[in-house]
Amino acid sequence: MNPAVSARLAAVTMATLERLAFLFASPMEEAPAAEEAGLETVRVEFTGAFTGGLELSLSVPVLAELAANMLGAGEAAALSADEQRDALKELANVVCGNLLPAIAGRATAFNLQARDPAGAGLAQWERPLAVSHLALENGICRVRVHLDGGLPPDPASLAAEPAERSERG
Repeated sequence: MNPAVSARLAAVTMATLERLAFLFASPMEEAPAAEEAGLETVRVEFTGAFTGGLELSLSVPVLAELAANMLGAGEAAALSADEQRDALKELANVVCGNLLPAIAGRATAFNLQARDPAGAGLAQWERPLAVSHLALENGICRVRVHLDGGLPPDPASLAAEPAERSERG
């Protein structure tokens, strides 16, 4: 696991959760003992200067709050399971879209594509390049990144501070 990429992943995810969904998270020292059944997971694959994917998992109790905040809905309970999952997909797209320039530099272009079902291809997620576990008020957020072939030599921006970016994915 790459500690620099993991730290960048945590920073980008926390900033995106705060700006896009008004959810506040803090890094966890150790991986929580959460069961996969209690997490809703989506994946985004990317191609460009390097290829790989980002997997974002969120505790089911947080999902309705995420969707309500992102959609400006008055009551989280009124949102359908599809609307909640769509909000999670959008969050994953934005996190991935903000993370890649932080790793490869702003001038590098990538193409993002959501993949369903999230359960397919688990072997590549057993040894991710980076992992971040974040504590939220009502649950956890786990984000993992894998790169096909690993991190290229001398990634452009890892030593720099995280770039302030908009929420566009």
